[in-house]
Amino acid sequence: MTRRPIALAVAVVAVVVLLCSGTVVLPVMMFGQSQAEAASCEVTSLPDGEAPDVGKWSGAQVANATVIVTVGRGRQIPARGYVIALATAMQESTLRNLANSGVPESLALPHEGVGSDHDSVGLFQQRPGWGSVRDRMTPSYAATKFYEVLARVDGWERMRLTDAAQAVQRSGYPEEYQKWEGDAELLAAAVLGVADIRDVGGGSPTAPCGVDDLGPVPVGPGGWVQPLHAFVGSPFGPRGGRLHAGVDMSKTDVRGDAIRAASGGVVEQVKCDWYTTCDRDGHTRARGCGWYVDIRHPGNIVTRYCHMIQRPEVTIGDNVSAGTVIGFVGNSGGSSGPHLHFEVHVNVPSGPFNANSSNAVDPVPFMRDRGAPLGERP
Repeated sequence: MTRRPIALAVAVVAVVVLLCSGTVVLPVMMFGQSQAEAASCEVTSLPDGEAPDVGKWSGAQVANATVIVTVGRGRQIPARGYVIALATAMQESTLRNLANSGVPESLALPHEGVGSDHDSVGLFQQRPGWGSVRDRMTPSYAATKFYEVLARVDGWERMRLTDAAQAVQRSGYPEEYQKWEGDAELLAAAVLGVADIRDVGGGSPTAPCGVDDLGPVPVGPGGWVQPLHAFVGSPFGPRGGRLHAGVDMSKTDVRGDAIRAASGGVVEQVKCDWYTTCDRDGHTRARGCGWYVDIRHPGNIVTRYCHMIQRPEVTIGDNVSAGTVIGFVGNSGGSSGPHLHFEVHVNVPSGPFNANSSNAVDPVPFMRDRGAPLGERP
């Protein structure tokens, strides 16, 4: 797997900062370089046009993103925290320092738009408990308060982005932050001047430095490997009047563990087949595999990997080797908890939708016969 480069113009963003006794001008960020220094504080709003546009984000929005990232760097927050903070601000304010039509004091301060959500103001739409109106409309202050609370959330680095953001924000729409993850990763990388946020360990909690860094696994003499080192719980066979066409594999703290291609082949399907649970936890009232991958192997064998935590790491048409990381264990779709539902289909006709219950076989003896018995250990 290769990492996606980001093309970005090189420019210096200079912001006016207020350092206790006076106003000075400091360079905060040079795009295209990673030696950025964080400024401690600045005036309540950044002037437009000092930062280049990045994708759909204007110079003013990028300048606000720069403040968020540099505050995080100054507090020694891991790069994953920048992504969470940016995604939160994208959802709350579209990265604009918002006044509020119901808060007259905010309208007298420099702002980049006017909202009307209760008495919330600023990049993170923080309410009075977070500080004064002026404080909350000072981007560096707002970012600092966000990071302070995030740092107190136990295990935030391993959470889905939306869960970490919600632990800080307590929003009435807790799943809405997740949709900004890709945008936030790209913008964080652009601000830091790196090709990919995973180059500095800021990727998803399942693989913060990218799947390439997870390393290979030993492949058996038959060319097959375990898709996951975990116990087989619910077995293959009839369940509730229908065929449970695979096995469920799980163990303690399995969420986010790497799922590997059981053998070499071509990725035939990448899909979330129950859209209401994509990129979020499913439940037993839902149905389907959630995010899943089908791989066609030589001899018309197809393996299926269900309930991934997020969009898989492969795309249709990819050639994968045995042991390639194709995704991560989650709980999407019709699922009672994080696990891998693993299926094996034989004599499958050509075409991406022909692996079904009529050609499913029990994965346990199938994998044992190929020198890669399923279980907790390889």
